[in-house]
Amino acid sequence: MRKEFSFLLLFLMLSLNGCASIEELDKYSNNSLNEIDLNGSWVFSGKFEDNKQSIESAIKQTNNVNYRGIKTTGVFDGRNTSKVKRNSRGVAHLFFENTNKIKITQTKYSLFINFNRSIVEEYSFGEVKKITIGNVIARRSSGWFNNVYRIDTLDDYGMKITEEYKLVNSSNILERLLIFRDRDLNEISVLQTYQKEP
Repeated sequence: MRKEFSFLLLFLMLSLNGCASIEELDKYSNNSLNEIDLNGSWVFSGKFEDNKQSIESAIKQTNNVNYRGIKTTGVFDGRNTSKVKRNSRGVAHLFFENTNKIKITQTKYSLFINFNRSIVEEYSFGEVKKITIGNVIARRSSGWFNNVYRIDTLDDYGMKITEEYKLVNSSNILERLLIFRDRDLNEISVLQTYQKEP
């Protein structure tokens, strides 16, 4: 009887351990506290290549993936299965865009951000959704947090990227705070500053 009880207890503990809850993303507000207008064309202020290296370092530290290798070779093992390579656990960075020029179009319900390429990303206020690139899946939430526009991207392995857009100095400067978080909740922040084009 005692042996059966021990097995039952062990089975329940293993079952509960397997049912660990998946992190949920915050749902942000549809409205900012004040009238914030992020519309405009924005140019990076400072040394972009140094900033880019800081971002690549942050990505490498938060997911243990060779950033350049993943961008060019993909995250799968090359066979017909969709098994992720062992060193490719964090994939949130595949949904991240970095550029020295940003064009933002703000409507009543969304931000449209052109990261200086042909595709424009749409971020709807207060939205939480699943996003995909081929077989790679993550979740994203976006919306207003006080007077900051926040975008969170989270993958199933616990890597999370937070982007915060905030106007400073009479709305002529856009700060983009990037927070890269690993599955153990360690964070690395990189600040980008953009100047509004006339």
